[in-house]
Amino acid sequence: MPRVTQQPTNSSRTSSNPLIAAAALNAHPNVLKRNQACHQCRRRKLEFDAKRPCSTCRRSHAHARSHAPPGVVMPQEPECTFDDVAEVSTSLSEGPKNRYERLENRINELEMLLRQKENDSGRSHSPSISHLAEPTSHPSRFGRPNGSDAASSTSHLSHSPPQHSVVVPSLTSENGINSFGSDVMWPNWPTSLPNPELMRHLVDVFFTFHPHAGRLFHMPSFMNSLSLPPTHPKFPSLPVLHAICAIGSLYTAAVTSPPLPNYDEVSPDEIFLERYRIKEQRPDSFAEQHAKLARESAERLNTLGEDLFQVLQANIILTWFYWSHGRWVDVFLSSAHSMRLSVPLGLNMCPPFHSITKSERPPSILPPARTVIEDETRRNSFWLAYASERQHGCGNGWALSLDNQDVSQLLPVRGDQFIQGTLVQPVDRQWAQSRDLLLVHPEGQTDSFMLYIKGSILVAHVKAFNLRFRSKHFAGDPTVASLYNDGPQSPDEPVDPRGSAAFIELDHIVSSFRASFPSHLRNPINDNIVDNHLYTTCLMPHVATVVLHDPHAEVRQSGCISALKILTAARAILDLIYSVWSTSYDITLLDSFCSFCWFVAGRVLVRFLQAALDAKSLDQISTLRAEIDFVHSAISKVGQRIPLAHRFAKMLEDLIAKHCGSAPRIPIQITFPRPLEPHVLHTLFKESAHPDSHISLHESLHEPGSFLSLA
Repeated sequence: MPRVTQQPTNSSRTSSNPLIAAAALNAHPNVLKRNQACHQCRRRKLEFDAKRPCSTCRRSHAHARSHAPPGVVMPQEPECTFDDVAEVSTSLSEGPKNRYERLENRINELEMLLRQKENDSGRSHSPSISHLAEPTSHPSRFGRPNGSDAASSTSHLSHSPPQHSVVVPSLTSENGINSFGSDVMWPNWPTSLPNPELMRHLVDVFFTFHPHAGRLFHMPSFMNSLSLPPTHPKFPSLPVLHAICAIGSLYTAAVTSPPLPNYDEVSPDEIFLERYRIKEQRPDSFAEQHAKLARESAERLNTLGEDLFQVLQANIILTWFYWSHGRWVDVFLSSAHSMRLSVPLGLNMCPPFHSITKSERPPSILPPARTVIEDETRRNSFWLAYASERQHGCGNGWALSLDNQDVSQLLPVRGDQFIQGTLVQPVDRQWAQSRDLLLVHPEGQTDSFMLYIKGSILVAHVKAFNLRFRSKHFAGDPTVASLYNDGPQSPDEPVDPRGSAAFIELDHIVSSFRASFPSHLRNPINDNIVDNHLYTTCLMPHVATVVLHDPHAEVRQSGCISALKILTAARAILDLIYSVWSTSYDITLLDSFCSFCWFVAGRVLVRFLQAALDAKSLDQISTLRAEIDFVHSAISKVGQRIPLAHRFAKMLEDLIAKHCGSAPRIPIQITFPRPLEPHVLHTLFKESAHPDSHISLHESLHEPGSFLSLA
């Protein structure tokens, strides 16, 4: 094994008295000296068992190899380097004064550790981290088994096999004891944080399971900063750590999460869930406590103007936490705050596209980035804040917090370039304002995360078109004027935008988006491995199609192109659900936006099911009902971990009951991929007895309490 030679120092010398030296060495025969541990274990403060290479490094290396990204070649042997320990020499002398000082310092250290241990024992201890639940199972969260109805309705489909237990390598030692048990706890460790052992565990599961963690932070840099003393200026800011504690609760049984609301007492579409929370009269869970602490500490730093970039990162994590728990008010305000905060931080733009206005204020109140990694971390953080707000904005008709025209930023670099800190010149990259941004993807600079950001931009364009069409048409904007009818119209008269140049161009971009991907990025699932970012991206154009065409779809008219487009998009989403369902991938780890996309497909299918019931088309009724049940079962599966998905599943149930009543469930086996049948519209709705009776995804947009009607 590689060794680093080191000259003996005064700290490594023993007493000149052989008896004292022997006593010092034999006082604790099972405790190794500090410089006998390998460099890796000393840096990460892990146990060391004197093997070379040590067991901890072997486990970490085995885990890294088994979870290595495709194409990454891992070394055969772990990296485990250590110092050459000087032999005990009785010829070296040490004065009694120095020896007494060392003993007194050691006594002080032991007394400090003892006091800290007594303080820890007085607190309520968390469940043992060495017995972690599987990431797919949270039986105590919901208090009920999986819906048997949903499972039985899709029993003919291949379900995901049970997932293996996930073990974070730095948390489990060879003998099953927590490797942090012998850590030295910093005497000034923040009292509001969990103990270092639990804190490190939550950070580990955050980086292991959350799809965006490795883009919001440069993981090696963050882990190094976490090993520093809390008083060190590079130690992570408190809001960030509290936010990680909150969202990390989704992926471990070591801490508590809030229980699900009782949707028999509150509508699943209720915006203000805090009204229900007050009536529960229960203490906050671990996750809720740290979400509050993160928000309070972030607001404090915000007003002081300290750690503002880390405040932004904390707000982004809180947005993910609120979004995954379906807390509409919090996610709306938190995502908006992240976008507005990014403006004075100068993250929405990049030179030379700054304002030409002369101002006393600089374009950014942040100091210039010192390294490539710091610069790209800032850029990634902005785009993640942007993506969160744009995706969440699909569920409402409200204006966004930052106009697309005010975003003049470079797109992110590839993931491997980000980790390595590779400088990529602007001339080789794409800008947010590039006209061909959504259909041109340079292969050398494109990965799934960049496509994920582009998909969010696409969704934002569709939302902005719907939001501003009426006002632009009233103002006489030529881009929204119909190419087939130039006559003047009243602002109150219904206008069909499908003939406008802006609609035609946007519809073309939406329909061509996925086909424009580089060939190696067109399939999100390869060899049973799911690319989380790419999978979510593949859903986005289908959701954009529904958002764009649904207001104009007449599902009972066989010649309605918009009706055919939303049905085709819904079934394309259905195919993507089946694709990930048929793998061994844990679908509860998908991006939260996936649940929303699946719900959108379910709503479209419910709309067609109602029309099929009116037309008494039994074949189509059975087919559509089987498709809806499959969508519901997939959302319910994700709802085992993510409360947002559980909420969507309940909303879909209520939608079926409201508009389709007790539609018969005729056993039928559906095949994938779903066929695209243009004649379905004709056979379904030609003989409809109620041509004016239909539901729209927008029908409840202005109803009190409604939040998820598409914009």
